[in-house]
Amino acid sequence: MIKLAYLLTSFLFIISTTSLEDIINALSIQNAEEIINQLDKNSDIIINDKKISGSKSEVIRSLNQFFDKNNFNELKIIHSGNSENNIIYLLGEYISNDDLYKVLALIKKNSNNHTIQKLTISKKE
Repeated sequence: MIKLAYLLTSFLFIISTTSLEDIINALSIQNAEEIINQLDKNSDIIINDKKISGSKSEVIRSLNQFFDKNNFNELKIIHSGNSENNIIYLLGEYISNDDLYKVLALIKKNSNNHTIQKLTISKKE
């Protein structure tokens, strides 16, 4: 019985880990709920210099409104790299027919799990 409980716990831990690819995919397909699920509990989302806050459903609604309003065609990753304290950064651009938005994601790596620490999206002037 103990062995079964250990196996189930191990299996659930493996399922719950988030990879860097999962985060990039959520950002690429503009899936607000999946982006929110990959945030750390102290994460910040900033869109055009405005911090998005509130309950989980309010943040999802705000992100969905932003994505719907801008109708992005794609997310282009320009650069990624590692910095101190197990932080990975992604620099990218959301591209639409009319506008270009810069994307900066700071991602914390803990073992096999990645969580978004900060997501900043701002219109490129």
